Amino acid sequence: MSMKYKGINLGNVKISNRSSILRLLNNNGAMSRKDIAEAVGLTAASVTLICTELLEEGVIIELGEAEEEKRAGRKKILVDVNHAYKNVITVAIEADDTYISVTDLGGQVKCSYQVTTNKEMAPNEYLKFICDECKRMLWENDIHKDTVLGVGVTVPGKVDRDKGVSLNTYNIWTTPVEVAQIMGKEMGFPIILENNLKAYAQSEIYFGKGKDEGNLFLLKWGPGVGSAIIVDQHIYQGANGMAAEIGHMTEGNDGRLCNCGRKGCLETYISTHAIINDIQESEKSMPVLDEWIKAGNVMKYNNTAEWASLNDEAMQEIIKAKVYRLAHNVRNAISLIDPDRVVLLGYMFDVPGLYDSFIECYKDFDSAIAEDFFVKSQISVGQNHTEGLALVLEELFF
Repeated sequence: MSMKYKGINLGNVKISNRSSILRLLNNNGAMSRKDIAEAVGLTAASVTLICTELLEEGVIIELGEAEEEKRAGRKKILVDVNHAYKNVITVAIEADDTYISVTDLGGQVKCSYQVTTNKEMAPNEYLKFICDECKRMLWENDIHKDTVLGVGVTVPGKVDRDKGVSLNTYNIWTTPVEVAQIMGKEMGFPIILENNLKAYAQSEIYFGKGKDEGNLFLLKWGPGVGSAIIVDQHIYQGANGMAAEIGHMTEGNDGRLCNCGRKGCLETYISTHAIINDIQESEKSMPVLDEWIKAGNVMKYNNTAEWASLNDEAMQEIIKAKVYRLAHNVRNAISLIDPDRVVLLGYMFDVPGLYDSFIECYKDFDSAIAEDFFVKSQISVGQNHTEGLALVLEELFF
């Protein structure tokens, strides 16, 4: 029985071509139509037609004549993504705090707000509270709802992105929560939900090292520990969407119970909270830390740089052991996936001396690594808004 040839869906081809042009401009910056045509493999006429449509819609803008082309003859007029075309609301729900921002398409923050994550509230009530805060921010900053492209929401743990459901955030909600449905009903915008590390990997592709390199391993440390894998500039999800869960690799057998329900996970040993607990429960003398506490200070996740930098030998031994444990697990992960580079992010790597200590410990397992094999993320400072922004760009813009 012969199959009838249905031909090519021209609508999908057009969308694909538009997407290729927008992604190219995002990665390379302003380009001429001729250079775009050469880069994406389309005819000059096709690129001109698509760019004309994008200009009319306000998606791209013309920036003027290219410097090297200011001479007699046909001029190269540069075009670029119009970052002011739409706004994006980003919501990063973390174990300790929730971060809300409104940005343009380039990541420029127009307004932001931070609130302590309320784990005592029912999930649907907390999400409604967050929606009210988002609407308040729009009203107070005179941002009209028609300018909002969508909302990017990130949470820790397991996520069904297609259904917009948080399956288990481990230490926030332990039951499935229909985040996209709840927030979409309250706000009236498209809601894109993703695991925070997967979303960060997407932002690394659009705004960081992923622009130039296709195969990366991302490692986040603080307050927990997590990772993501980028292969050929795409996030590797795994069969069940749970690839790269380095924080839940089995590391010890002393019975430490993890929020995921298993025992001995790496996160139970090296999360910020685990480090604080081990230091507080240690029987070793820590005079410098004692004096710091007597002065009215308290060890918390959000002042890690203060207490972790104290010159207290016993405390530094505990921290160094944590760093060594992390390096050991990272070496095992890297042996399996063989990335071009490892991108480090999270506030633990910002603690003075900790980044260098991690590299030193890793070299105990592999002394032959290149000096630039590990790099600190260029966008980690803005990760709480770039994560959600990248989700909306991927789903609703590019």
